[in-house]
Amino acid sequence: MEIMNKNKLILVLIFSLLLLLPNSSVLASKVEQLDRTPIAGDYVIGPGKNEVRLNPGEQVTKILTVTNRYGKEMDFKIEIEDFTGSNNPQEPLILLGQEKGPYSLKDFLHPEMMEFRLQHGDRISIPIVIDIPKDAQPGGLYGSIIVSTKPVANKDSLDSTATNGNVTIVSRLASLFFVRVNGPVNEEGKLASFTADKSFYTQPEIVFKSLFVNNGNIYLNPYGLLRIENIIGTQVDETKIDPYFVMPGSVRQKDYLTKRSVMFGRYKATLQLNRGYENVVDEQSIYFWVLPWKLMALVVIVVFVFVFFSKSVIDWFKNNFEIKRKV
Repeated sequence: MEIMNKNKLILVLIFSLLLLLPNSSVLASKVEQLDRTPIAGDYVIGPGKNEVRLNPGEQVTKILTVTNRYGKEMDFKIEIEDFTGSNNPQEPLILLGQEKGPYSLKDFLHPEMMEFRLQHGDRISIPIVIDIPKDAQPGGLYGSIIVSTKPVANKDSLDSTATNGNVTIVSRLASLFFVRVNGPVNEEGKLASFTADKSFYTQPEIVFKSLFVNNGNIYLNPYGLLRIENIIGTQVDETKIDPYFVMPGSVRQKDYLTKRSVMFGRYKATLQLNRGYENVVDEQSIYFWVLPWKLMALVVIVVFVFVFFSKSVIDWFKNNFEIKRKV
């Protein structure tokens, strides 16, 4: 009886330990062969962006996938880098390499593996554990999983490379992790400007530019609508602006291309951009002209022909009328 009780106690302890183990120990990487994978000479990873909200001391596991489409066996390597924002409007983020960022996440990202090999058409799923310490301050933490690749090294390929003087190109793709530690933060951003690259167009291909400034200490995801109205106020086009990230203490420029088959005259473009917090919406409008030169040339020709023939007809009537009066 005593032995049975001991065995039960051991089973209970084992079961309790299994329950206490983090999710990362339950999940394991796996490789699957995808049918009809095209040979594209590249590889793809996913997702490209991960957004997570956690409390201090919490942990969560995300899955990173890598698919080999090179048409041959390839080696892959994983690196972890922080990233930060930029004051260059056209450079939304900067990867920091070995440096730690002001909102560093690299010490809290834990991939299950750092190196692996895939055949063509293989897709691997790798658990990535995000483990936030108990003393983490509220706000944003930003890091990336960098997947790089190189051909499988063997003696023949090394000898061939050395003889031919070929250079192996290493590709790098990043999966970005945006972690928000719950608690009070400073959300502060705005639409700084909305412009077009010019005010007069000869083709109905209009390029608009918006500049968003984030002065807070947490990343923002602005989104909205771009509407275009003609001279009488009728809406002729509408573009949905999907959410995009703007890092804290940085600026980001977004370009929008509106291309229609026919546009003629004066137009008004209005951008309504939600700041991504508290439902605050900024709105700015600009005016521009579209005067296609081909259409303008046709109008000029039509007017010229009309004036010419009108004058000819008038002259004919005048001449004939005067002749009849004389007779």
